Amino acid sequence: MNDSSIPQPNVQPSGHDGAPWAGVRVVDLSGLSGAYGTRVWAALGAEVIAVEPPQGSPLRSMPPFAPGVDAPENGLWWAYHGAGKQSVVLDPATDGDTLAALLATADVVIDDAPASEIDRPVWGRRAVRTRNSDVTWISITPFGSTGPRKDWRGSDLIGWASCGLASTIGFADRAPLAAAAEVQLLLHYTSMHAAAAGMLAMRGRRRGLGGQEVDVSIQEIGLSLSPETGVPLYLDDQVARPRAGNRRPVTSPMGLFPCADGFVAIIIVQPAHWTAMAEWMHEVSGNEGVLDDIFIDMVMRREASEAIDLWVEDLTTRSTKRDLFMEGQRRGIPITPVNTVADLRNDAHLAAIGWWRAEEHPELGSYMVPGSPFVTPDDWWAWRRAPLLGEHTDDVLGALDG
Repeated sequence: MNDSSIPQPNVQPSGHDGAPWAGVRVVDLSGLSGAYGTRVWAALGAEVIAVEPPQGSPLRSMPPFAPGVDAPENGLWWAYHGAGKQSVVLDPATDGDTLAALLATADVVIDDAPASEIDRPVWGRRAVRTRNSDVTWISITPFGSTGPRKDWRGSDLIGWASCGLASTIGFADRAPLAAAAEVQLLLHYTSMHAAAAGMLAMRGRRRGLGGQEVDVSIQEIGLSLSPETGVPLYLDDQVARPRAGNRRPVTSPMGLFPCADGFVAIIIVQPAHWTAMAEWMHEVSGNEGVLDDIFIDMVMRREASEAIDLWVEDLTTRSTKRDLFMEGQRRGIPITPVNTVADLRNDAHLAAIGWWRAEEHPELGSYMVPGSPFVTPDDWWAWRRAPLLGEHTDDVLGALDG
């Protein structure tokens, strides 16, 4: 690759003009539990400084890796979650004073250290907020920074298990399943709450309030989003619900059903949906039983779910997931393909709206990245590649000296 084709460094210190969070400095001390939220913040104009140890952020060492590219620039997790950020390398063991000075310039600090380390000497929360009381410090921990479990270590999987969600995933006659494999969804969800808390703190500061100390618990985030384990604790009888596999016991059909080339998701709750579904099954198989008016009642369909699920499978296994989706749309039935990554990369709708975007990187070359989660007329979302390790150390720390 010649010099003219190498993308320029990410040196925009305040995001992009007209973005909602331009001028706000966020210093990210976190790993995966804060990464997606700070990525969103960077895309919306904030100056997000990722403080990395000399060996690089842990995200850089998470597989998968780009083939033929040397570490630490081959990590694809970092290529995505580091987008739009600035990379500053500091070793807290030897650069504590410099790190403290950097943190004191922040509007928001996002930290995922154990509760016992939040108030570290020199550059911990208390020391930094003593220097600048306007700094909002957001602490992300597995169980919060107070209580008997405040010093317990954790992970995405521990979060799923501790909030009860893992107990609901899988089949009744088998062990629980780890949620979402490598997707780390609960940590991403936690990071968004952390970002939202920081944005609210900034709004409060504009109204005359000082910086805030925000405590984010991964367990509590998981419990707050779960209807299976959260709601029954205060609305129901606290009886454990059995794992339901890939079908939901609310009614039938409700869940994942096999088809000729994979699976489709079907959820039939409204009477009109069932009537359309029953007519479709009758047309295809000649089954007269599905037309019985008794099945309009979703409770009755739940009672007869074993038979109804077999009738539905007789329909779905005859067609591809795309054909089922198109016909379901024509008939007004909630049915959609269970897409694979290949399906999404070749999806005509996503292609038509230009959702996948090409990105250039001096080490990774050209690659495609997912588009923004929302679109605004003013095009708030900034597209900037992930930084090289330490790419902005001199610029950011040089400004401190000035």
